[in-house]
Amino acid sequence: MDSLRSLWPYLKMHQRQYLIGMVLVIFANSINLLPFYLIRLTIDGLTGARDGDPATAGITLAQAGWYALGIVGAAATAGVLMLFMRRLIVVASRQTEYEVRRDIFAHLQGLDKPYYDRASTGDLMNRLTGDLSAVREMLGFGAWQIVNIVSGFITAFAVMFSLTWQLTLIVVAVVPVIVGILTYLARLINVRHRLAQEQNSKIAGKAQENFSGARVVKGYAIEDREISEYKAMNLELLRRNIALTKVDGPLRSFMSLLLGLAFALILLIGGRLILTSNGAFTVGMFVQFVGTLERLTFPMLMIGWITGVTQRGLASWLRLRELYDARAQVQDVPGRTDVSIRALTGDLRFDNVSLNYGNREVLKNINLHVPAGTFLGITGPTGSGKTVLGQLITRSMDPSSGVVRLDGHDLRVIPLKLLHDAVAVVPQEPFLFGDSIANNIAFGVEKQELPVVKTGVSVVGAPQPPNIPQEPDPEKVRNAARLAGLLEDIESFPLGFETLLGERGVTLSGGQRQRTAIARAIVREPAILILDDSLSAVDTETERKILDGLREVSAGRTVILIAHRVSTLRHADSIVVLEEGRVTEQGSHDELLELNGHYAELERLQRLASDLDEDDNAISDPEAAADRLAARREAVRNGQQPNQGQPRQEALK
Repeated sequence: MDSLRSLWPYLKMHQRQYLIGMVLVIFANSINLLPFYLIRLTIDGLTGARDGDPATAGITLAQAGWYALGIVGAAATAGVLMLFMRRLIVVASRQTEYEVRRDIFAHLQGLDKPYYDRASTGDLMNRLTGDLSAVREMLGFGAWQIVNIVSGFITAFAVMFSLTWQLTLIVVAVVPVIVGILTYLARLINVRHRLAQEQNSKIAGKAQENFSGARVVKGYAIEDREISEYKAMNLELLRRNIALTKVDGPLRSFMSLLLGLAFALILLIGGRLILTSNGAFTVGMFVQFVGTLERLTFPMLMIGWITGVTQRGLASWLRLRELYDARAQVQDVPGRTDVSIRALTGDLRFDNVSLNYGNREVLKNINLHVPAGTFLGITGPTGSGKTVLGQLITRSMDPSSGVVRLDGHDLRVIPLKLLHDAVAVVPQEPFLFGDSIANNIAFGVEKQELPVVKTGVSVVGAPQPPNIPQEPDPEKVRNAARLAGLLEDIESFPLGFETLLGERGVTLSGGQRQRTAIARAIVREPAILILDDSLSAVDTETERKILDGLREVSAGRTVILIAHRVSTLRHADSIVVLEEGRVTEQGSHDELLELNGHYAELERLQRLASDLDEDDNAISDPEAAADRLAARREAVRNGQQPNQGQPRQEALK
């Protein structure tokens, strides 16, 4: 019942369609019984005309013809009514499917990073396809069949009781047995269908990961292992589907058996009634009774199928409700969000900010001021909290304690849309779409003021959605590509900016993907630009071009550059060193070198690695150098003094 209550808002939007459709079903079922009444009159009339008794009513050939026309007319009328019914109810179910898919997708767009960190892409896709189709089948064919069965039983039993209560009681005795067994099997169908759908989600997730990571699978030559795992998952799905079929399959056979027994009893008892009733129960009435009962055969057989459809639909709706019930940890809160804030300049302040992941403290008492227009560099060992610090600025999460302020406002009072419009992030592993380079760069630029997509409303009578052509400003796109050091690469492609990228941009190199993401962020002209180790896949010459471009666009906006390379950070206005979630050093490049701390030693390691780049033992990866430095500092804290006089090459091992 809870499932039906949660579905009611969607059904209510189409209640007129469902109501008219159900009325048509009832009329159609009533009209479908008329031919058996006309057959009864014909049989009894023919019997009376041939028995030689003048007192018995007979029938003429003209009357028989009219009865035949009545049978044809009743069938045609019932068929037309059922056609209109299907157009109403089935169309309503399709419209409801659209509305549910629209609302769930809109809801998913509002969920935050922590949710998608836990969610499986394959599972989400399966729920929006397989589960939603099961719900639509329940609301369409399932709904009108339920009404068809109920109204068919009511009208049929009313006619049968009017003919003979003795035979009707035999049919009535069979119904509780059928209902009892169906109730038991319905519970099993619900559970087993849910298990099968969960396995479907796992298979979809496995396939999605393999298709996305096909190059990794082939690179490690583990195709056979992946095929074996996929085979095992499919065998488990087969086992669960067979378990479902074992419950769902016998229903029709079982009911056919019960109906066969009922017909046998009706034939015996009905024949006896005809012989002993002295004309009170005629052959025509018996034929009408059997014909009416025959009309119940299909609904009775459909009970099992409809039970399965309904239970599968309800189980799938519960899975969809889980998506509806998911809530973002970070969201606008009425009464707290200040909608009067209209613009942001980029002045950031961290006031005693700490962040916990479970029992682990990732950031510890961060106090940091980044004036608007500052070019800030952040570095530190892997796992020191650099990326998390950037995520706090975008409100991908909220701090466990302390306050992050932007232009003096607590981030939690700034409307999320305004905040996200003001901040652009370039991650280390950017996501590109299977579209042209121009459209990928211009992806985050609003083309026009689009109307808000309304959810929870009927699609009936709704205006057509606006056409949203992807027409990026070519000059802005070109300039952003130049600033990101990507222009020469694009111009070398045969189709230039119209070059289509493969899924996730696989046709580009790692450095080209990073530069495309940088261009995508630059073209938005954000107040705050965050680059999270997004220069790690480019060479030093390309890095120099990108940094020159960043200095060109940094005027008037805050740029936060998270990196391990000292060459990347040295021209920043200020540099922050994070270690174990704490700010341990802060200052300009020259000031940090004078401190002779983590940053200075990192600079020495990378300078030595550059000098010894042809040595097999040299550390050429700046992140590896930072990790090596962190390990050495840990050794010092544990009282293990490294040999300061060892040769340069030994110090780098």
